[in-house]
Amino acid sequence: MSAFTGTGTLVRFVLRRDRVRLSVWILALVGTVAATIPALDEMFTTEAERQGRAALMESPTGVVFGGPGYGLADYTLGPMLVNELTMSLFIALAIMNILHVVRHTRAEEESGRAELLRSSVLGSSAQTSAALLTIALADLVIGGLISLSMIAYDLPVHDSLAYGSGLGAGGLAFAAVAAVCTQVAEHARTASGLAFLVVGVFFFVRVVGDMAEPGGTVLSWFSPFSWTQQARPFDDLRWWPLALYAGFVLVVFVLAYVLAGRRDLGAGLIAARHGPAHAGTGLRGMFALHLFQQRGAIITWTVAVFVFALAFGSLATEVEGMVESNPDLAVILGDDTDDLVAGFLGTMMTYVLMAAGSYGALSVLRAWGEENAGRAELVLSTAVSRIRWFGTALFVATLSTLLITLVGGLGLGVGAATVLESAGWIGRMLAASLAQMPAALVFGALAALLLGFLPRFLPLVWAWLGYSVLVTMFGALVGVPDVMLDLSAFEILAQPPMEDFEAAPFLIYLAAVLAAGALSLVGFRHRDLVTA
Repeated sequence: MSAFTGTGTLVRFVLRRDRVRLSVWILALVGTVAATIPALDEMFTTEAERQGRAALMESPTGVVFGGPGYGLADYTLGPMLVNELTMSLFIALAIMNILHVVRHTRAEEESGRAELLRSSVLGSSAQTSAALLTIALADLVIGGLISLSMIAYDLPVHDSLAYGSGLGAGGLAFAAVAAVCTQVAEHARTASGLAFLVVGVFFFVRVVGDMAEPGGTVLSWFSPFSWTQQARPFDDLRWWPLALYAGFVLVVFVLAYVLAGRRDLGAGLIAARHGPAHAGTGLRGMFALHLFQQRGAIITWTVAVFVFALAFGSLATEVEGMVESNPDLAVILGDDTDDLVAGFLGTMMTYVLMAAGSYGALSVLRAWGEENAGRAELVLSTAVSRIRWFGTALFVATLSTLLITLVGGLGLGVGAATVLESAGWIGRMLAASLAQMPAALVFGALAALLLGFLPRFLPLVWAWLGYSVLVTMFGALVGVPDVMLDLSAFEILAQPPMEDFEAAPFLIYLAAVLAAGALSLVGFRHRDLVTA
C-alpha cells in the first residue's frame, strides 16, 4: 500500500459529502460576478461617470479593497471589474479554501475518523491529497465560470481567461497555506485561525505596498493577493505574474507533505500542552469553565483584530496625502480631510464588526459541539441546571464579542491618532464601536435562538452572515434595492464616525438581541439534548 492508496475513492466521498456546501460557494461567487457585470455596465454608461468612479478607486478605501489601480486612465468595464471585485473575491476564496482543507484533514484526525480509515485501506497522504484535489476542482470551476461569464458579456477572451485563472490559482494558494497550518497545529480551530492569520498578513502586505505608490511597490509582489492584478487583465495583459502562483503552490504543497511525514497522526508539530491534574481555585463554576475552554480563541481573535485595526488605522495619514497630491480626487470627495478619514475608518469599523460577529456565532456554537460530543450531557447530569450551563455559555460569547469589537475600535483610533497626532480619534472610534455593537451581537443571538429551538436550522446563521457581508460590500456597487440592503445586519444602524448616532434604532436593535438570548434559554430548557 502506497501513501496515496484510496485517494480516488476519498475524492469521490468528499465531493458527495460537500456537494451542497461547495455548490453554494460556487453559485455565490460566480453569481456575484455575473450579476455585477451588467449592473456596472448599466450604472456607468458615460466616460465621465466611469472616470469619476476611477477617481474613487484612487482613494484610500479604494486602494485597500481595489488594488494597485491598473486601467484607471481608461476605466472601461473590464478594469472596473478587476479593480472592484478582486479583493473581495479573494477573501471569499480564502475562507472557502481554508475551511475545506481543515475540515477534511485536521478535523478528521481530531474526530478519530482518520485513524479508523488509516488503520486499514487508506494511505498516509490520501486525506491531504483528497482535500487539495477537491478544493482545486472547486477553484477551477469558479475561475472557469467567471471567465465564461465575462466572455459571454463580450469582454476580451484572453483577458477574461487570465482573470479567471488568477482567481482559481489564488484560491489554491490559500489552500496550500491551510495544508501547512494543519500540520503545525493540533486542533482544527487553531489550524484555521493560524491560516487566516497568514492570509491576513498577506493582505496587509499587499495594502501597504499598493498604497505606497500607484501600481504597487516591490512589497506588493510578496503577497498572492497581488499577482492576479499584476497580470493586468484588460489593461496591457501579461501572463507571467500568474506563474508565481504555480511556484508558490508547488513549494508550499511540498512543505505540507514533508511536515506531515514528521509528525504522528492526531498530533501537531507544535504539541498542545497538558493541563494540570487538578483544577485551580479560579476554575470553579460554569462561567469559569466556558471562559477557560475559549481563552485561547478569544486571545487569538482579539489580538488579530487589534493588529488589523491598528495597521489600517495607521493608514489614515495616507488619506490626507492622497487628497493633497490628487486635485481631481479632492474635487470628487471634497477637501475636508477629517470627513475623508472618518469615512475610511468607518469602513474599516464595518470589517471589525464582521469579525466580532463571526466569533460571537462560533462561541455560541461551541455549546452545540459540546452537546453533540456528549460532554454537555455529563455536565448536566450533575447539579448544574440547563439555564446555568447554556446561560453562562451565552454570557461568555457576549463578553468576547464586546471585547473584540471594542478592541477593534481602539486599534483604529490609536492607529489614526498616532499618525495624525490627534488623540480625539481614540474616543471617536471607541464611541463608533459602541454605537454599532448590536450588529456584532446579533449573529450570536440568532445562533442561540436556533440552538434553543431548532438546531437543524443553525446553517441559517452563516447564510445571513454571508448575505450581510456580500450586500454590505457589493450592494451599492451592483445597485441592490434598499429593501435588500436593509436585510443586512450591518446596514440597519447609523455608522459613526461618518454618520450621526441614532438612539432609537440602536435601542430597538439591542432589545431584539437581548430578547433572542432570553428566548433561547427557554427553548434550551425544554428541548431534548442531542448526543453523539
